[in-house]
Amino acid sequence: MRSKKTWSEQPKAFVGPSKRQKRSGGASVQLGVQLLDVIDALPFYAMLVDASHRILLANDAVRIHLGVLPEDILGGYCPKVIHGLDGPFPGCPLEEAAEKGQAVQYELLDKDTGRWLLSAIYPTRALTPEGKQVFFHVVTDITDRKQAEDRLRRAQEQLRSLSAHLESAREEEKKRIAQSLHDETSQVVSSLTAYLEAALYKLPSTASESRAMLEKSRQLAGRILDDLHRVIYELHPFPLHELGLVPAVASLIETSLEPAGVKVRFQTKGKTRRLSPDQEMTIFRVIQEGVGNIARHANASKAHVEIHFLKARVRVSIADDGRGFDVEEALGVTRGLRGFGLLSMKERIESVGGVLSIRSHPGEGTEINIEVPATHDQVRPSN
Repeated sequence: MRSKKTWSEQPKAFVGPSKRQKRSGGASVQLGVQLLDVIDALPFYAMLVDASHRILLANDAVRIHLGVLPEDILGGYCPKVIHGLDGPFPGCPLEEAAEKGQAVQYELLDKDTGRWLLSAIYPTRALTPEGKQVFFHVVTDITDRKQAEDRLRRAQEQLRSLSAHLESAREEEKKRIAQSLHDETSQVVSSLTAYLEAALYKLPSTASESRAMLEKSRQLAGRILDDLHRVIYELHPFPLHELGLVPAVASLIETSLEPAGVKVRFQTKGKTRRLSPDQEMTIFRVIQEGVGNIARHANASKAHVEIHFLKARVRVSIADDGRGFDVEEALGVTRGLRGFGLLSMKERIESVGGVLSIRSHPGEGTEINIEVPATHDQVRPSN
């Protein structure tokens, strides 16, 4: 293990005090002119300090910004010189860096100036002549970056709010269309089926050709009615509103995966309860997308869907033993409808404060996990 060196023991390339060293306030630290040139060229504070916060060297940025002479900086107590404090500056990372023996960075707000600073301490192997460890201390103004991050955060929040509003509007429009199809179109097709059955009943048994045509028409009308009911359910799952999440998901699995030949294990954990309408619809839509992906893409033989009701949140897991896929590739915006479906699932969950994760690899199946908060004021009793 290499031993620590005092500044007087540094390699020859770094020794040799000069007038420039003294002008920079570095009389107690012997550094070469070229290194001083580099440090002075930095546009932010760059200092060498000891474990007691005493300044051993400071670059031109410190001197110019403070408007003081080098001799007013060298040997000074850093919090006093920089901030006018008699004690440690709140948020200074020196003590933590000394304790851990590794670099530490803090982002902090200087309340006096209203500027954001990045304060970083880097331990060195060097020691002062008194045997104190030397630290490289850098202070950078990051106000522009923080303001840009804040603008980006606000823009993202606005985008999420807009996305949630649009999603709510889409759901209302789907509900309106589903209601119209149920109350009008479905009734018309049902009446058509009834008339065809009545016509069959009235035809004499000898009119075999006409009976065959009417029977075929009745069957087609029945298929149209079944397809119409499926479309209505996909547009707006009425059992979700009437019965709740668990019965609606059970019905979804029965009508989506079982006809596709996928053996499904559906289970719930915890005390089943009703959630807010937005949460129930969001969770249902994500499960609907996940189940649809299994039916369309996975080529799976088995699947497992689990809803776990916890005290303040709900967890959902959707897993299959299918062909799997590359998640990063699928999430690429140019990778087709599947990628858009996965992104839509993620956005839906985040819109209600939840998180979604996807684990999948080619040939190893897929597992989708979501977690949504469900605080007491959002919970309503089951019917």
